[in-house]
Amino acid sequence: MDPSVWEDLAEPFPDEDVQWRVEAVSRDKRRALIVPYVDARAVLDRLDAVAGPANWHDAYEVLRVSPEPALVKARLTVFGVTKEDVGEGDTLKAAFSDALKRAAVKFGIGRHLYRMEKVWVEYDPETGRFTPPGKEGPAEKRGPRELIDRLLERLRREGKGKEAARLVSKYGGYGKTPEETKRLYGELRALLERSRGS
Repeated sequence: MDPSVWEDLAEPFPDEDVQWRVEAVSRDKRRALIVPYVDARAVLDRLDAVAGPANWHDAYEVLRVSPEPALVKARLTVFGVTKEDVGEGDTLKAAFSDALKRAAVKFGIGRHLYRMEKVWVEYDPETGRFTPPGKEGPAEKRGPRELIDRLLERLRREGKGKEAARLVSKYGGYGKTPEETKRLYGELRALLERSRGS
């Protein structure tokens, strides 16, 4: 697998994709220790954007349904490289999702979340609500534009700067919608793959 693919898979998720969950609650139940995570859809979107839908696949094996937690093994293959891991959850659906995310971490997807600080925040024990860190919090900020900028720089180094500029012009910059931004990223990624294959 091309080293640039590993780099792109391991890119930190943009802040808007990072969610937070409670890991522990203080004795007085007024503060909670929260940890960052991404849901399975963000992982699937990353696989599609970097590898393309045709270049990865997943398979699962249910190891245990009861007693809880349910256990599921995921086998994730990207460009012919396979990694697997076991996930758990209160339901089979949760175990499938956890297994996928754990296998994806072995490709670098979401690994940066483990390096982010856990945060103590104010917590409402009656509603379970808390306010996650804002832009000043520990979440690493690296959005779609920065990913595209890095890809453009690689294309310039590969001598494909003019072709890349035409694609950026086609989308009027970074794209007017998140869908256009994803399409632009995909087309730039394909251009890089073609340039390295030639």
